[in-house]
Amino acid sequence: MTILKKAAFAVLAAASLIALPAVAQDIEQVGRAAYLEATKDKKVIFVPLSQGMDLNQAWTAVWQRHAERYGFTFEVRDPNMDTAAGIRALQGAIAEKPDVLIVQNPDVQTYARALKQAQDAGIKILQINMQSITQTDSYVGNDWIEMGRLEAGELAKTCMAEGAPSKKIVWLAGVQTGAANIYMREGLNQILAENPGLELVSDQPADYDSEKARQITETVLQQHPDLCGIMGIWDNAEVGAGAAVVAAGKQDQVTIVTNGAGASTACDSIDKGLLDVVYNFNAPIQAEIAAQQISEFLQHPERAAGAEKTVFFGPITRVDKSNATGRNCWTIDQLK
Repeated sequence: MTILKKAAFAVLAAASLIALPAVAQDIEQVGRAAYLEATKDKKVIFVPLSQGMDLNQAWTAVWQRHAERYGFTFEVRDPNMDTAAGIRALQGAIAEKPDVLIVQNPDVQTYARALKQAQDAGIKILQINMQSITQTDSYVGNDWIEMGRLEAGELAKTCMAEGAPSKKIVWLAGVQTGAANIYMREGLNQILAENPGLELVSDQPADYDSEKARQITETVLQQHPDLCGIMGIWDNAEVGAGAAVVAAGKQDQVTIVTNGAGASTACDSIDKGLLDVVYNFNAPIQAEIAAQQISEFLQHPERAAGAEKTVFFGPITRVDKSNATGRNCWTIDQLK
């Protein structure tokens, strides 16, 4: 190598060293330190309907993972489907004044006053999947009117088709004062108006209970043996309807459409022929969207509670036997 080439090589080597940081500790991702400081030691409390539901287990698994990763505390105050206990849980949370309060409402009215009280106390509130008439900082969950249209539209397509056993359908409601029920019924009403031949022969609340759904379905099948379709509000409940249809030997006649959080149990029910179509709102994705909202709240303590009100409707996937697998069928162990 000539003296000139050696000199040039030395200059290039020196330039490359200058381009590198002197030590690794000088490297800092933009905004990371501020984010970690904003989330550190903050407090998030969740008041669900019941932790016995698959969607609640999915949400909490995701939020607990975020809490452990970024240094905030996450606590669940489970009223176990008791609205009086839920009000007490909310009042207790308000007294503790957490940085964020997450609420799953049993209906549109029961928690309305407590939510307003919490907002007045300066607590930021995220409502998850079930809304109150009191709008708070954020709602993350289903567009329930769209869900009603999707399910009723599925039955309209099937039962208005040539060769259908009839145009008769059933609506297996949940809790009639619940937001999901009220808004889904509006979606159903829209589809009924658009398809005047479609006949709603039963509208009864199964209260999210599979045994009650089974009993209602048995009775309706006796009254309307040519029933074409059933739409419901929660896959775990509609399994009871499916059992009644199978027991009557009408699984090839009656189409059962419902919605759910995307747990593997729904896919199992589809595989067993208890359900035909599940509109999957994927609770883990909902939880990740909600986690982003929690992060937003914690990074902006200067924003007053209730000053900004946002809504985010999550994605919905139609699941039947053709795609009842993989990410459409999560298990809790996969989320932890």
